[in-house]
Amino acid sequence: MNIRQFQSGELKLWGFNWDEIPQEKREKIAFVAQEIKGFEWMRVIDYITYLGGFFPDYDKSYAKNLINKWGLTSSKKINDLSKGQKQILHVIQAFSIKPELLILDEPVAHLDPSMRRKFIAELIDIACENNMTVIFSSHIISDIERIANSVAILKGKKIALQYDVEHLKSSIAHVKIASNKSLKQSEYFSEFSHWQAYEQGATAKIIQPLSQDLESLVKESPYKIECTPMSMEDWYLEVNNEAD
Repeated sequence: MNIRQFQSGELKLWGFNWDEIPQEKREKIAFVAQEIKGFEWMRVIDYITYLGGFFPDYDKSYAKNLINKWGLTSSKKINDLSKGQKQILHVIQAFSIKPELLILDEPVAHLDPSMRRKFIAELIDIACENNMTVIFSSHIISDIERIANSVAILKGKKIALQYDVEHLKSSIAHVKIASNKSLKQSEYFSEFSHWQAYEQGATAKIIQPLSQDLESLVKESPYKIECTPMSMEDWYLEVNNEAD
């Protein structure tokens, strides 16, 4: 967002280096930070109208509709809003400029589950309607699972893992391998993690897409395999534990 100067590497959007992006493309970028301060003295409707004026595609009627739909009071001062209400206000402002690129940094951290679902439903609608790219940073894994088509994990300032969500979800699983004896991990199961042998087989976990699809691996296995799908939240915890 050009808030800080990066020390190395390069950033390109739409084929342009960051400092060469034309103004008409910059107006297509919206950003919602986790914490936003400023304009506390303004009323909700004045804030939306004022910031919207900087963007040619700002849709005032859409903004007013979301204000009513999400229970904000137009005449209320920003300083009198709760943290969750302030987050919603900034999301409404970002949605209403109809961006091509929307960057959200922990946008639902202060929202209750009901409001999070409303936000996600609206996000999906507006993203599809406007062919919008959304970069969504969050620690609430269930929300990411509902909306993302690609997921990445950032560790040590670098992207450590990145997968297509549907491909990942079709692969990750808790696994139980049955046998009449304790099983050591063989080459056939080399892509399994957290292998644990026991008297009649072994248990393991699959935390990354396999070189062959899971259905084929189970069918061709020399031992009976029972797979239980793993949630994205469980996957996230397993990946972190493995890295630690």
